[in-house]
Amino acid sequence: MTVSRYYGWLTVALGLALGGLLVAGCGDDDPSPGSAAPPTATPTALSCADPAVRAGEPLCALDEQTTTCDFLIAENCLYPYPSAVFLRPDSTTPTGWRVHYPREAMPANVRGIHVDPGEWNTLDGFSPGPEILALFPNVDLTASGVATLTNIPRSLDADSPTVVINATTGERVLHFVELDAQATAEATRAFIIRPGIRLHEATRYIVAIRRLTDTSGRAIAPQRPFQILRDGTSTPVHTINARRPAFEDIFARLAAAGIERGDLLLAWDFVTASTESLTARALATRDQGLAANGPGAPPFTVTSVEDEYSADIFRRVRGTYTVPLFMTSATPPAMYNLDASGVPRQNGTASAPFTVIIPRSAVAGAAAHPSRPVVYGHGLLGSGEGEVTADHLQAVANRFNFIFGATDWVGMSSDDFDNTIRIISDFSNFRQLPDRLQQAMLNFILLGRLMTAPNGLSSHPAFQVDGVSVIDPQELYFYGISQGGIEGGAYMALSPDTKRGVLGVGAANYSTLLQRSLDFESFSFVFNQHYLDELDRQVMFPLLQQLWDRGEPNGYTSHLVRDPLPGTPAKKILMQIGVNDSQVSNVATAAQARSLGIPAVAPSAFPVFGVAEMPAPFDGSAFVPYDVGGSAPPLTNTPPDVENGVHEAVRRRDAAQRQIDVFLRPDGVVQNFCEGPCVFENVPGVH
Repeated sequence: MTVSRYYGWLTVALGLALGGLLVAGCGDDDPSPGSAAPPTATPTALSCADPAVRAGEPLCALDEQTTTCDFLIAENCLYPYPSAVFLRPDSTTPTGWRVHYPREAMPANVRGIHVDPGEWNTLDGFSPGPEILALFPNVDLTASGVATLTNIPRSLDADSPTVVINATTGERVLHFVELDAQATAEATRAFIIRPGIRLHEATRYIVAIRRLTDTSGRAIAPQRPFQILRDGTSTPVHTINARRPAFEDIFARLAAAGIERGDLLLAWDFVTASTESLTARALATRDQGLAANGPGAPPFTVTSVEDEYSADIFRRVRGTYTVPLFMTSATPPAMYNLDASGVPRQNGTASAPFTVIIPRSAVAGAAAHPSRPVVYGHGLLGSGEGEVTADHLQAVANRFNFIFGATDWVGMSSDDFDNTIRIISDFSNFRQLPDRLQQAMLNFILLGRLMTAPNGLSSHPAFQVDGVSVIDPQELYFYGISQGGIEGGAYMALSPDTKRGVLGVGAANYSTLLQRSLDFESFSFVFNQHYLDELDRQVMFPLLQQLWDRGEPNGYTSHLVRDPLPGTPAKKILMQIGVNDSQVSNVATAAQARSLGIPAVAPSAFPVFGVAEMPAPFDGSAFVPYDVGGSAPPLTNTPPDVENGVHEAVRRRDAAQRQIDVFLRPDGVVQNFCEGPCVFENVPGVH
């Protein structure tokens, strides 16, 4: 369907339903873009079909284009992003819309291959953690007075030059603005708005930008198509006229929120994806997988028992367990095996590895002292076996009598490295990564059952002392660090068995994290070689986020500590982060804490606007920053120059380890083991 037909449909349907009035709300968060309000322009008899008119009006070319683009920014088809232009009505989805990207509109790699939008077009809206993009070459952010990363509350001021509002309530969204510091030319330097809090699902939002100044001190003018819409100027261009009803609604809603039409340089709207669109596949995989597994533990085989493993670890046990497989293959490259309705369908079984460390404290003396079972999540492109035996984790296990069990985050494990490089060369294949991450969630849930079910590990002699299990099955916990702390947010939201978890140096979402992480530099080099257009490069990050939402915490944040998903208890989360972390940016960590609505332990070493502080001890979830003295990263969307050591330092602090101990208990609480804020100086290895 063309843009013209899309907005023409809106005009007729909404006009009949509402008699030309503004769109009525669809519940509290109206996901409907558009309106039937009549255009303000005086009708013109001129037509772009007339060769003389076409010769004198360059914008007539819009009526001749064969690919649906958003014409508001001429330089790139997908800008501004995200835009309701790329939605089509669909009564079968919860939002009433479906994403519709034409392939020719998608970024193209160096071989001229456009990203295949097929998987994106299964969604019913855009990511609730969007990167919002526009383009104003030579804009001066300081002179324009926009909200920056160091002054994020500015975005809520009445005169903020940038505004993001809930289209129904008029509520303003906290955000900051930055320019793409990785661009090499002003003509391709994207104007980026990053929400400081996750947006609601299935909700329509309006973006408005006004009163910007360029580097010469001059006021920036709008591009002509938007100016025609804003000023009600007559035009023979049918493509522009077809969007007038939608824009009249946008202008009216902005006016009601105190944003005057005449001030606008640019405005547009979009709708976020529904809960079902984001979580249905993972829930189907979980529920079908648990049903196929049956009650109790999955089948397992112990392949290796290493006694007297270290000074802290009595025994390391390795093996495999059987998981229902929902991928086309057990190894990459693989994607979901979907039925005709797009629902994951089991494709046999697969073997998943496990590694478990039994601390000496579990077998001290003559009898077993059963340990608290903890599912552990490993770091970026690592493995469960490689990280669960790290020295600090061994010490924590023995000191507090934890028994840690780990498997691989398939999708982002060491076995996925080569395929990740292949994906970067053609992002048509990106769905493989979040698809496999959703399989990983099931694997982790079944690992938990392996650790706690009577017919699981406890039934094997390797986990017994004189016939008594060394595993205390009364409650299962989670601890993840780095990627494990990030992906752990999604696992916790999906797990029917784990109620308490620690997210170590985690965050959400990846579209914010990637360019700010030292870890992404090598992948960024490959990416830049395959995608040469700098505007395309920047829009790839929020495009990837749309699919990543299904396999990372951004898709599940609103259902983690409250409003749990079906068949899932609400969770209590302890977020431990390092101030100035060079691998996991505090920008995304702060946004996650705001979005979860959890308090920081008072007094906080890293006060975050919008995050309340609460003195410990208390029951519930908490955000706890540790300042170990690392150098500050850039404020731009660029990685730090050096690894500052913060990322590894937090997990080794005595106060952080003791905090984990008192939290991961059946009657656990949030406690503060620092004297005041958790600020430390001269931490070894941190510079």
